Amino acid sequence: MLANNDDLIAAADVGGSHITVGFVQNGFPKIIDGYTVRIKLDSKGTQEEILNAWFDAFEQLAVKKERTIGRIAFAMPGPFDYQQGVSLIRGLDKYESLYAENIKAIFARHFNINGTNILFRNDAEAFLHGEVMAAAIATDRRILGITLGTGFGSAISQYSDTKDLNLGLTAFKDSIVDDFLTTRWFRSAYEKAGRTGLDAQQISYLARRGEPLALKLFDEFSENLTAVLYQSASELSPDDVIIGGNIAKAHDLFLPRVRKRLELLGIRTNFHLAQLGEHSAMVGSAYLFTPQTIIK
Repeated sequence: MLANNDDLIAAADVGGSHITVGFVQNGFPKIIDGYTVRIKLDSKGTQEEILNAWFDAFEQLAVKKERTIGRIAFAMPGPFDYQQGVSLIRGLDKYESLYAENIKAIFARHFNINGTNILFRNDAEAFLHGEVMAAAIATDRRILGITLGTGFGSAISQYSDTKDLNLGLTAFKDSIVDDFLTTRWFRSAYEKAGRTGLDAQQISYLARRGEPLALKLFDEFSENLTAVLYQSASELSPDDVIIGGNIAKAHDLFLPRVRKRLELLGIRTNFHLAQLGEHSAMVGSAYLFTPQTIIK
């Protein structure tokens, strides 16, 4: 028989190709036992296919840890009505079939729990809050967090108050930031050179082996990231910048250049790589159940 524990939160990180879930003890910045369930899924699939994959992840977690699902926290990409739990994702080549669906109500029915026990947080905001709490950074420091992956996430945190910035949708060059600082940019740029089928991880492998085109793309990526960070730093004046996401695994190919270019522009800040990895967004979403005392 599964045990109930009111102090546990089943936290989920919803990505463009997966869902990862784990239990977090309320108020603690880590996944219990480090154990998670990760399920790959087709975010372009039907509503039923996506929801069943999500349900399956939580159910596997409950069985493995011998606990019931009593409280749920989602780290969810936007656009999304985080208060009501309604998906507003459309035109982003993912989760189209969930548009206008009330995810909170669906999960409340499926797990037979009150909707007030299901909370949603922007994934970039959740990532940064999880990282800040885990690193125990001085609360008065102003911290900018960015995630570099299938989307460009951004958030700002100070005095334990973390807010999404949504910089990915701001104008940049002939489009928006999200089109230049994500995995699809690498894929698209490589395809323009007549080479298809490679993702950012494979391109980083080629760059480390000295492949000219791959090196050129990472140099261009560092220029784009510098431009975005320069604008953000000028407006937000962060003390620290925390970088996460899959592209951050190739930090050696772009971060030294970004740091040097920013210094030449008069911007000096401390860069940190994410400590919790994929766990950060889950931990940050679980903190929705922990009242924050903001002291300034």
